Amino acid sequence: MTTSSARAVTASEPVIVAEGIGKVYHLHDRRDSLLQSFFMRLIGKMPPREENWALRDVTFSVHRGDWLAVVGANGSGKTTLLKILAGIARASTGSVEVRAAAATQFALGAGFHPYLSGRENVFLQGTILGMTNAEVRELFPRILEFAGLDGAIDRPLWTYSNGMMARLGFAVAAHSRPELLILDEALSAGDAAFREQCAQTFRDLRAKGVTVVMVSHAMADLRELCDRALWLDHGRVRAEGTATEIVSQYELFMRGDGRKEAPARRTAGE
Repeated sequence: MTTSSARAVTASEPVIVAEGIGKVYHLHDRRDSLLQSFFMRLIGKMPPREENWALRDVTFSVHRGDWLAVVGANGSGKTTLLKILAGIARASTGSVEVRAAAATQFALGAGFHPYLSGRENVFLQGTILGMTNAEVRELFPRILEFAGLDGAIDRPLWTYSNGMMARLGFAVAAHSRPELLILDEALSAGDAAFREQCAQTFRDLRAKGVTVVMVSHAMADLRELCDRALWLDHGRVRAEGTATEIVSQYELFMRGDGRKEAPARRTAGE
């Protein structure tokens, strides 16, 4: 169960509290025909379903102003976790409480409408993030300049590349005055100039006390930007602690035998 509240929190109070969350996907046996499946349901025998757990027993908290990195190999559950925090997906087990107004950016433009133009999607996303049309109009020139999509802003979104969608998504999220920013691969969406824009925006957000949870394969950026890190391995928390230590541990692991069985959960310094 995921709950959300935008009430103000003190510096010592968590903005995010996740307790034992898990996410399971049920996979039907595709060898069964639709007729077979219908007949099995009719006689009260559900067809067997394979369970695929994307997350299992994930517990952590994030305090106001913290910057948390989530690291792990592809398929470790990072994006699933971010989607649960953002309210896009629901946890199958456990609970999540988000006590701040959140803005999100996912690499593939989650939340955008493919048949609306970039301009229309800016207003749509702004509304979803709690801004009025007047506020979006005021911010629109800055969003457009930041995303660098002048010649494409009135084209339908389905014509955009993944990178263009990601830049537009980050531009809207970063300019929406969020209390909590949830980012999935925001730093991989553009060239050096865009990355420098992102770096300045991150400095501004940190100065304002914005809380950030981010996924990125740019380990140097995570080490520099984040205070803490959570390492997911096959959907479970393998380690958590300072970003410097956990990111370094993860890099060493990935340079070694990545097929090793994950040990029990530990925190940095143990």
